[in-house]
Amino acid sequence: MSKELLLSLPAAQAGLETSAHDTGSLALTGNPYTDLAAYGVDLHGCSIRYRRTPNPHGNTITGRFNVCGREYTAGATTYGGIIRYMVGKHREYRRYVDECHRLRRERYAASWEARHPGMAFAHPHASAV
Repeated sequence: MSKELLLSLPAAQAGLETSAHDTGSLALTGNPYTDLAAYGVDLHGCSIRYRRTPNPHGNTITGRFNVCGREYTAGATTYGGIIRYMVGKHREYRRYVDECHRLRRERYAASWEARHPGMAFAHPHASAV
């Protein structure tokens, strides 16, 4: 297996008994659908180009990716680099969505408390003391 196809070569060589989610390293197969699925990214479509010469940004591999209906373009010098970039972009988007959901829950709770000033708001799964 070539060094380019491993996201973390020392962890793979050491044979550590940890999961890929703990270390963030997986051996890549060369198939972007399975490689991104191993990180929990739902790839719906992609187009990867291997360039003979680097583009003006210095990337030799460029691609367009449809992840859960969102279109991304990416470029890197190695296949592992483009997969790392896509995983990072997907995690960044998921953090953004989680933050938006948290803020919405807070707004809804504040709105409910403003409309019902005399009532206590208890979480349905909270234990009664």
